[in-house]
Amino acid sequence: MANKEHDTTVVHTAGGGGAGWFIAGALVVVLGIGAFAYFNGWLPGSERSVEIELQLPTAE
Repeated sequence: MANKEHDTTVVHTAGGGGAGWFIAGALVVVLGIGAFAYFNGWLPGSERSVEIELQLPTAE
């Protein structure tokens, strides 16, 4: 019998799971809800009114 040389290839893939993506998605949802509540005036400090009074000189 002839000696046959075999090459062994080991492939290691580290699956990190989906916990990081789940946390990132939850953070995006929470920030979206917070921005929605802030800009619709549901949170304290978001009730802003802008009043502009403009007085122009009259032309004679």
